[in-house]
Amino acid sequence: MKFEEATKRVESGEFTDKFRILKLAYKDGLTIAHMQVVNGWRTENRKVLALADKYGKSVAHIQAHQGWTTEDTRILKLADKSGETVAHVQAWRDWTTEDPEILKLTNSDGRSVAHVQARKGWTTEDPEILKLTNSNGRSVAHVQAWKGWTTEDPEILRLADDEGNTVAHYQAYRGWTTEDPNVLALANKEGQTVAHEQTLWSSWIINDPMLLKLANARGIPVAHVQAKHGWTTEDQEILDLVDKEGQTVADIIDRYGKWRRSKEQHGVS
Repeated sequence: MKFEEATKRVESGEFTDKFRILKLAYKDGLTIAHMQVVNGWRTENRKVLALADKYGKSVAHIQAHQGWTTEDTRILKLADKSGETVAHVQAWRDWTTEDPEILKLTNSDGRSVAHVQARKGWTTEDPEILKLTNSNGRSVAHVQAWKGWTTEDPEILRLADDEGNTVAHYQAYRGWTTEDPNVLALANKEGQTVAHEQTLWSSWIINDPMLLKLANARGIPVAHVQAKHGWTTEDQEILDLVDKEGQTVADIIDRYGKWRRSKEQHGVS
Protein backbone atom coordinates (compact mmCIF):
# COMPACT_ATOMS: atom_id res chain seq x y z
CA MET A 1 0.00 0.00 0.00
CA LYS A 2 1.24 3.48 -0.87
CA PHE A 3 1.20 6.55 1.39
CA GLU A 4 -1.56 8.28 -0.59
CA GLU A 5 -3.93 5.32 -0.30
CA ALA A 6 -3.17 4.88 3.40
CA THR A 7 -3.85 8.58 3.94
CA LYS A 8 -7.29 8.31 2.39
CA ARG A 9 -8.13 5.41 4.69
CA VAL A 10 -7.08 7.42 7.76
CA GLU A 11 -9.18 10.38 6.62
CA SER A 12 -12.19 8.08 6.32
CA GLY A 13 -11.64 6.83 9.88
CA GLU A 14 -10.06 3.52 8.99
CA PHE A 15 -7.02 2.77 11.18
CA THR A 16 -4.42 0.02 11.06
CA ASP A 17 -1.94 -1.57 13.49
CA LYS A 18 0.31 -2.93 10.75
CA PHE A 19 3.79 -1.45 11.16
CA ARG A 20 4.62 -1.68 7.46
CA ILE A 21 1.75 0.73 6.81
CA LEU A 22 2.17 2.88 9.92
CA LYS A 23 5.75 3.71 8.96
CA LEU A 24 4.80 4.97 5.48
CA ALA A 25 5.85 8.61 5.40
CA TYR A 26 5.43 11.83 3.44
CA LYS A 27 8.57 13.66 2.33
CA ASP A 28 8.70 15.61 5.61
CA GLY A 29 8.79 12.35 7.53
CA LEU A 30 5.17 12.57 8.71
CA THR A 31 3.98 8.98 8.98
CA ILE A 32 0.61 7.30 8.77
CA ALA A 33 1.01 6.64 12.49
CA HIS A 34 1.29 10.39 13.13
CA MET A 35 -1.85 10.98 11.08
CA GLN A 36 -3.79 8.27 12.88
CA VAL A 37 -2.87 9.76 16.26
CA VAL A 38 -4.07 13.20 15.16
CA ASN A 39 -7.35 11.55 14.27
CA GLY A 40 -7.78 9.90 17.67
CA TRP A 41 -5.95 6.60 17.38
CA ARG A 42 -3.57 5.51 20.17
CA THR A 43 -0.76 3.02 20.46
CA GLU A 44 1.54 1.65 23.17
CA ASN A 45 3.88 -0.03 20.68
CA ARG A 46 7.40 1.31 21.35
CA LYS A 47 8.48 0.85 17.77
CA VAL A 48 5.55 2.90 16.50
CA LEU A 49 5.84 5.53 19.26
CA ALA A 50 9.43 6.17 18.21
CA LEU A 51 8.57 6.95 14.56
CA ALA A 52 9.58 10.57 13.97
CA ASP A 53 9.22 13.21 11.26
CA LYS A 54 12.14 15.28 9.94
CA TYR A 55 11.85 17.62 12.94
CA GLY A 56 12.24 14.73 15.34
CA LYS A 57 8.60 14.86 16.47
CA SER A 58 7.72 11.30 17.37
CA VAL A 59 4.34 9.65 17.44
CA ALA A 60 4.75 9.68 21.23
CA HIS A 61 5.16 13.49 21.15
CA ILE A 62 1.89 13.84 19.26
CA GLN A 63 0.06 11.49 21.62
CA ALA A 64 1.43 13.35 24.63
CA HIS A 65 0.23 16.68 23.20
CA GLN A 66 -3.24 15.16 23.18
CA GLY A 67 -3.16 14.12 26.83
CA TRP A 68 -1.75 10.59 26.66
CA THR A 69 0.97 9.74 29.19
CA THR A 70 3.54 7.04 29.69
CA GLU A 71 6.00 6.07 32.44
CA ASP A 72 8.28 4.22 30.00
CA THR A 73 11.66 5.95 30.39
CA ARG A 74 12.76 5.01 26.88
CA ILE A 75 9.74 6.78 25.43
CA LEU A 76 9.96 9.72 27.85
CA LYS A 77 13.51 10.40 26.63
CA LEU A 78 12.54 10.64 22.96
CA ALA A 79 13.53 14.14 21.84
CA ASP A 80 12.78 16.28 18.81
CA LYS A 81 15.47 18.39 17.13
CA SER A 82 14.97 21.20 19.66
CA GLY A 83 15.67 18.74 22.44
CA GLU A 84 12.06 18.77 23.65
CA THR A 85 11.33 15.34 25.05
CA VAL A 86 8.09 13.45 25.46
CA ALA A 87 8.57 14.05 29.20
CA HIS A 88 8.60 17.83 28.57
CA VAL A 89 5.34 17.58 26.64
CA GLN A 90 3.70 15.52 29.39
CA ALA A 91 4.94 17.93 32.07
CA TRP A 92 3.37 20.90 30.25
CA ARG A 93 0.09 18.99 30.56
CA ASP A 94 0.43 18.64 34.37
CA TRP A 95 2.02 15.19 34.49
CA THR A 96 4.80 14.93 37.09
CA THR A 97 7.67 12.64 37.91
CA GLU A 98 10.16 12.39 40.77
CA ASP A 99 12.68 10.41 38.72
CA PRO A 100 15.95 12.45 38.80
CA GLU A 101 17.04 11.07 35.43
CA ILE A 102 13.86 12.34 33.75
CA LEU A 103 13.79 15.61 35.69
CA LYS A 104 17.26 16.44 34.35
CA LEU A 105 16.33 16.02 30.67
CA THR A 106 16.84 19.36 28.91
CA ASN A 107 15.92 20.93 25.60
CA SER A 108 18.21 23.12 23.48
CA ASP A 109 17.47 26.12 25.73
CA GLY A 110 18.58 24.20 28.78
CA ARG A 111 15.02 23.98 30.10
CA SER A 112 14.72 20.79 32.10
CA VAL A 113 11.62 18.73 32.75
CA ALA A 114 11.97 19.96 36.34
CA HIS A 115 11.74 23.59 35.10
CA VAL A 116 8.49 22.76 33.32
CA GLN A 117 7.04 20.96 36.33
CA ALA A 118 7.98 23.91 38.55
CA ARG A 119 6.25 26.29 36.14
CA LYS A 120 3.10 24.22 36.64
CA GLY A 121 3.30 24.45 40.45
CA TRP A 122 5.28 21.33 41.39
CA THR A 123 8.05 21.78 43.97
CA THR A 124 11.09 19.88 45.17
CA GLU A 125 13.59 20.30 48.01
CA ASP A 126 16.30 18.27 46.27
CA PRO A 127 19.35 20.61 46.02
CA GLU A 128 20.64 18.86 42.90
CA ILE A 129 17.37 19.47 41.06
CA LEU A 130 16.94 23.00 42.44
CA LYS A 131 20.33 23.96 40.99
CA LEU A 132 19.50 22.88 37.42
CA THR A 133 19.73 25.95 35.18
CA ASN A 134 18.49 26.88 31.71
CA SER A 135 20.42 28.85 29.09
CA ASN A 136 19.66 32.11 30.94
CA GLY A 137 21.07 30.78 34.17
CA ARG A 138 17.61 30.54 35.72
CA SER A 139 17.44 27.62 38.10
CA VAL A 140 14.54 25.41 39.08
CA ALA A 141 14.72 27.19 42.45
CA HIS A 142 14.16 30.54 40.67
CA VAL A 143 11.04 29.16 38.99
CA GLN A 144 9.70 27.72 42.23
CA ALA A 145 10.36 31.02 44.05
CA TRP A 146 8.51 32.93 41.34
CA LYS A 147 5.52 30.70 42.01
CA GLY A 148 5.61 31.45 45.76
CA TRP A 149 7.86 28.70 47.17
CA THR A 150 10.50 29.81 49.70
CA THR A 151 13.69 28.46 51.16
CA GLU A 152 16.10 29.59 53.88
CA ASP A 153 19.02 27.57 52.50
CA PRO A 154 21.88 30.11 52.00
CA GLU A 155 23.37 28.15 49.10
CA ILE A 156 20.07 28.07 47.20
CA LEU A 157 19.27 31.72 48.02
CA ARG A 158 22.54 32.77 46.38
CA LEU A 159 21.88 31.02 43.06
CA ALA A 160 21.91 33.75 40.41
CA ASP A 161 20.68 33.93 36.82
CA ASP A 162 22.59 35.65 34.01
CA GLU A 163 21.26 39.06 35.14
CA GLY A 164 22.55 38.44 38.63
CA ASN A 165 19.09 38.03 40.13
CA THR A 166 19.29 35.53 42.95
CA VAL A 167 16.64 33.20 44.30
CA ALA A 168 16.53 35.59 47.27
CA HIS A 169 15.64 38.45 44.87
CA TYR A 170 12.77 36.37 43.48
CA GLN A 171 11.51 35.49 46.95
CA ALA A 172 11.71 39.12 48.09
CA TYR A 173 9.73 40.18 45.03
CA ARG A 174 6.96 37.87 46.28
CA GLY A 175 6.96 39.42 49.77
CA TRP A 176 9.43 37.16 51.60
CA THR A 177 11.86 38.84 54.00
CA THR A 178 15.09 38.01 55.76
CA GLU A 179 17.28 39.72 58.34
CA ASP A 180 20.48 38.02 57.16
CA PRO A 181 22.83 40.89 56.19
CA ASN A 182 24.78 38.66 53.83
CA VAL A 183 21.64 37.79 51.89
CA LEU A 184 20.29 41.36 52.01
CA ALA A 185 23.50 42.62 50.40
CA LEU A 186 23.25 40.26 47.39
CA ALA A 187 23.07 42.44 44.28
CA ASN A 188 22.16 41.81 40.64
CA LYS A 189 24.05 43.31 37.69
CA GLU A 190 22.13 46.58 38.10
CA GLY A 191 23.25 46.80 41.70
CA GLN A 192 19.72 46.13 42.98
CA THR A 193 20.07 44.30 46.27
CA VAL A 194 17.73 41.95 48.06
CA ALA A 195 17.31 44.75 50.61
CA HIS A 196 16.02 47.03 47.82
CA GLU A 197 13.51 44.38 46.78
CA GLN A 198 12.31 43.70 50.31
CA THR A 199 11.76 47.40 50.95
CA LEU A 200 10.03 47.82 47.62
CA TRP A 201 7.64 44.86 47.84
CA SER A 202 6.86 44.55 51.56
CA SER A 203 6.44 46.64 54.70
CA TRP A 204 9.85 45.52 55.88
CA ILE A 205 12.07 48.25 57.37
CA ILE A 206 15.78 48.22 58.12
CA ASN A 207 17.73 50.70 60.24
CA ASP A 208 21.20 49.26 59.78
CA PRO A 209 23.30 52.15 58.33
CA MET A 210 25.43 49.81 56.24
CA LEU A 211 22.37 48.31 54.55
CA LEU A 212 20.64 51.68 54.18
CA LYS A 213 23.63 52.91 52.20
CA LEU A 214 23.56 50.06 49.67
CA ALA A 215 22.99 51.68 46.28
CA ASN A 216 22.03 50.30 42.86
CA ALA A 217 23.48 51.32 39.48
CA ARG A 218 21.34 54.47 39.48
CA GLY A 219 22.84 55.46 42.79
CA ILE A 220 19.58 54.84 44.66
CA PRO A 221 20.27 53.60 48.19
CA VAL A 222 17.91 51.42 50.19
CA ALA A 223 17.18 54.47 52.37
CA HIS A 224 15.62 56.28 49.37
CA VAL A 225 13.22 53.40 48.77
CA GLN A 226 12.22 53.25 52.43
CA ALA A 227 11.70 57.00 52.52
CA LYS A 228 9.18 56.75 49.69
CA HIS A 229 7.17 54.35 51.87
CA GLY A 230 6.89 56.79 54.76
CA TRP A 231 9.98 55.85 56.77
CA THR A 232 11.98 58.65 58.40
CA THR A 233 15.28 58.95 60.22
CA GLU A 234 17.18 61.50 62.28
CA ASP A 235 20.56 60.19 61.19
CA GLN A 236 22.12 63.09 59.28
CA GLU A 237 24.55 60.85 57.42
CA ILE A 238 21.62 58.85 56.06
CA LEU A 239 19.56 61.98 55.34
CA ASP A 240 22.42 63.31 53.21
CA LEU A 241 22.69 60.20 51.01
CA VAL A 242 22.30 61.36 47.42
CA ASP A 243 21.42 59.53 44.19
CA LYS A 244 22.78 60.31 40.70
CA GLU A 245 20.02 62.86 40.14
CA GLY A 246 21.04 64.82 43.21
CA GLN A 247 18.13 63.79 45.42
CA THR A 248 18.89 63.19 49.06
CA VAL A 249 16.98 61.01 51.48
CA ALA A 250 15.89 64.23 53.21
CA ASP A 251 14.45 65.53 49.91
CA ILE A 252 12.43 62.35 49.45
CA ILE A 253 11.14 62.34 53.03
CA ASP A 254 10.05 65.97 52.60
CA ARG A 255 8.42 65.45 49.20
CA TYR A 256 6.57 62.25 50.06
CA GLY A 257 5.59 63.63 53.45
CA LYS A 258 3.93 66.64 51.77
CA TRP A 259 2.22 64.35 49.27
CA ARG A 260 0.79 62.18 52.03
CA ARG A 261 -0.41 65.18 54.02
CA SER A 262 -2.11 66.52 50.88
CA LYS A 263 -3.89 63.20 50.35
CA GLU A 264 -5.03 63.17 53.98
CA GLN A 265 -6.36 66.74 53.71
CA HIS A 266 -8.39 65.79 50.65
CA GLY A 267 -9.67 62.61 52.25
CA VAL A 268 -7.83 60.31 49.83
CA SER A 269 -6.81 56.98 51.32
